[in-house]
Amino acid sequence: MNDIRLKRRFINYKKAFAGLADAVALAEKRELSDLEKQGIIQSFEFAHELAWNVLKDYLEHKGYTNIIGSRDASRTAFKNSLIQDGDA
Repeated sequence: MNDIRLKRRFINYKKAFAGLADAVALAEKRELSDLEKQGIIQSFEFAHELAWNVLKDYLEHKGYTNIIGSRDASRTAFKNSLIQDGDA
C-alpha cells in the first residue's frame, strides 16, 4: 500500500463528504426536486464507497489482509476501534 494513495483517497473522501453535508444542509432548508434528491443519493453512494476504501487501504497499510468488501472493512475497522458504533 502506498502512503500517497491512502492520503489522496482520504482527501477525496473528505471532499465527497463535504459535498454530501452541503447537500443535506440544503435539503433541511427547502424542499428538493426529484433530480436534486437523486443527486444526494448519488453523493451518499460515492462518499460511502470512498469511506470504505479509505478504511480498507488504512487497514491494509496496518497489515490486515483479506478485506474484500465494505462489510469486511467496516467489521475490521470496528474491531480495531476505528468505528465506534458497530450496531448502527
